[in-house]
Amino acid sequence: GQSLLEMLDEFEPLALPVSQPLRFPVQDVYRFDEQRIIAGRIESGVIRKGDELVFLPSNRTAKVVSIEKWNMPHDILSAQAGESIGITLDQPVFVTRGDIASHVKHAPMLTNTFCANIFWLGKNPLKAGNTYKIKLSTYEATVTAQSIDRVIDTDDLSQSQKDSVETSQMAEVTFRSREMLALDPYQDNQKLGRAVILENHDVMGG
Repeated sequence: GQSLLEMLDEFEPLALPVSQPLRFPVQDVYRFDEQRIIAGRIESGVIRKGDELVFLPSNRTAKVVSIEKWNMPHDILSAQAGESIGITLDQPVFVTRGDIASHVKHAPMLTNTFCANIFWLGKNPLKAGNTYKIKLSTYEATVTAQSIDRVIDTDDLSQSQKDSVETSQMAEVTFRSREMLALDPYQDNQKLGRAVILENHDVMGG
């Protein structure tokens, strides 16, 4: 068949997830005089001027008054996945870094317990009962490994019941968070269905 370089030349970039439900993780909130601009990157979907948004995990709702972009003086009516923007709201709801904005009818799930397929990179094994940090989009949460449901050997894909996950092993692990998390099943939305696992600021897995 074709050479490797010829095959690589045929790859197309992945299409932006514009048709998926809106997911707008809040990166920061800026104040300019009396104006409050909520900034972030749209991970999926489309946001339009006038849309009613819900901010999770607080469940507060507000309407989009304006969409702001750097050095764009004219009125912006919409923005889509892949764009970094700011928005202003019609009321001063409390919004902070890590909140997830979505449309009310298609909001992510809100939970403090979730099952994850993980790949473990840490030198120390993951054990049930241990506490870790996870980075889910712009949000950091403290989670506890509640149970190790199964461990997968990456050499032969065999499965076993073990009380720890060693370096370079895969596993299904149930985590419990101290606070409610807004997330999606990975098959529905990859951006909010994956996270990085940290311990003492070092990446342990994902």
